[in-house]
Amino acid sequence: MMEWRDAAVLLVGHGSSRLTTSRQVTDRLAEALRSRQLFAEVAACFWKEPPFVSLDLVRASTVFIVPNFAGDGLFTRRLIPERLGLTGTLTERDNRRLLYARPVGCHPRLPALLLERARTLCADQGLAPAETGLLLVGHGSRQPGTVSATPEAAALELAAAGLFAAVKTAYLEQDPPAAQWQSLLPTTNIVVAPWLISEGMHASQDLPALFGASAPTGGPIPIHGRRVWLMGGIGRETEVVDMILDQIRQAEAIACPTFHCQERRF
Repeated sequence: MMEWRDAAVLLVGHGSSRLTTSRQVTDRLAEALRSRQLFAEVAACFWKEPPFVSLDLVRASTVFIVPNFAGDGLFTRRLIPERLGLTGTLTERDNRRLLYARPVGCHPRLPALLLERARTLCADQGLAPAETGLLLVGHGSRQPGTVSATPEAAALELAAAGLFAAVKTAYLEQDPPAAQWQSLLPTTNIVVAPWLISEGMHASQDLPALFGASAPTGGPIPIHGRRVWLMGGIGRETEVVDMILDQIRQAEAIACPTFHCQERRF
């Protein structure tokens, strides 16, 4: 913890060249990290909008780089490491130590957090979870190195909890498509939980449009003989700040030679 005071955190978001609100979650999380006064610097940067992904945004000799993404895929495995010149969990160059953390969406507590959010929504709306379907909607990808493994694993954990009548996954950019949600769940009541960190174009516009909604949260929405409730992106939760710190600790443990953990290589 003492070394953190001399270190920087670079929180990397996707961002958007079209929607100004896409960056808000990443900016908010960066500000929450700053308020804890654990690090010398905390900077947010983005792939699609300024400030763009760059180590020049911070000056510290030790930098923790945390992808604020919903899963481990093309961006986190290849594009971000290539942009920053990273070779693994620990990269030492130009008199700097660069520690690359796992994506925020890969934190093991996220499924439990999402389950609690869904449970609370049901209680507030007078829904019986045992008679309600839960639809987990991820981004997905048409390219190799997709992030679908993360929401699929989360869905298995949520289904194993046995709280909801059924738990299914769907995607915005791969099969099964979220547009076919009616065929995925038989229940009359459906809670839609985006496996999306930010509330950019997909969460605020594309996903609500599939259910005839104009906002990323709310319900009940009567559509096709069903009732649908939309939950917001997972990045809005205050607990996510602690998860970011956990990912930083894990990167430290992997980089430290006294821990016999397998280092990621690209």
